[in-house]
Amino acid sequence: MARRKPRRAVAPAEHSECIEFSSDLSLHVSEEGIGATFRNPRRRELRKIRYDKCYFRPTKGGRADYIVGYANDIDVILELKGSNLKHAVEQVSDTLDRWRSDPIHYPSIVCLIVFGHTFPRMTSKLGVVEREFLQTRGTLLSIRRSGEEKFSFRKLAGRS
Repeated sequence: MARRKPRRAVAPAEHSECIEFSSDLSLHVSEEGIGATFRNPRRRELRKIRYDKCYFRPTKGGRADYIVGYANDIDVILELKGSNLKHAVEQVSDTLDRWRSDPIHYPSIVCLIVFGHTFPRMTSKLGVVEREFLQTRGTLLSIRRSGEEKFSFRKLAGRS
């Protein structure tokens, strides 16, 4: 019996301009000089959702910049931030609450904050923030500096 490809979750038509698909070797997402590159060595389907002010338009509550999905498996809630760690954590946390109830989310969800201009000075504090996020939200959070690494979906999800 032939295996069928899993059916792609489809967003409502009003969100089609906010979602892009790619099977390239990597996917780069950037805003105002801050960026994150996701590796895709197997050329699986990647989904990039411009979440802030496109997919999610209401102005109440925090909104992450993007949600990058890997092959019907993992969604990465991505906040590209110049500074202000506390606000970035609130944005991914609020987005996580909404995204878990969205019908097109993938089975696994992780969060990523990428800093550009002003990386928090106390790197030991970052580990505390990541652990507290996991304990209170039940989801992995990674905080990194822009341009330092190319991200692996499996590594972000703790599967390496």
